[in-house]
Amino acid sequence: MIFRIDLAGAKPVYQQLMDQIKLAIAGGRIRTGDKLPTVRDLAAQLRINRNTVSRVYTELEREGVLFTRTGSGTFVGEQASPFSLIEQRRHLASLADDFIAQASVYGLSDDEIETFFQGRMKTIFQGGKELKKSATGGE
Repeated sequence: MIFRIDLAGAKPVYQQLMDQIKLAIAGGRIRTGDKLPTVRDLAAQLRINRNTVSRVYTELEREGVLFTRTGSGTFVGEQASPFSLIEQRRHLASLADDFIAQASVYGLSDDEIETFFQGRMKTIFQGGKELKKSATGGE
């Protein structure tokens, strides 16, 4: 399990770690029942304070994403989705904002950004077939 923390980033370290754990679960990189690194080990790997990792684990446990077995460690719970709909939209908006900001730094105009993004969607969804399928509910 490798998480990356941007110590110079605008988002607080604990929020970065919390989001990354949730994304790893949602993306299937870590699954229900998987054991997470100890607070001490993860803090050492990421070079962050142990209290920060402990705070993240405690918050995720409160949300039902993780659970702790005394003497055994911290594990991924059986929650269907670690993100609520509001959190999903917030995260997607943040990713879109970052993409747009970076594209602007590279000098792309609004139209170029839109064209680039649409091109990527077509590439990813094979000409838009996947989007059409999900929109119509058919095959």
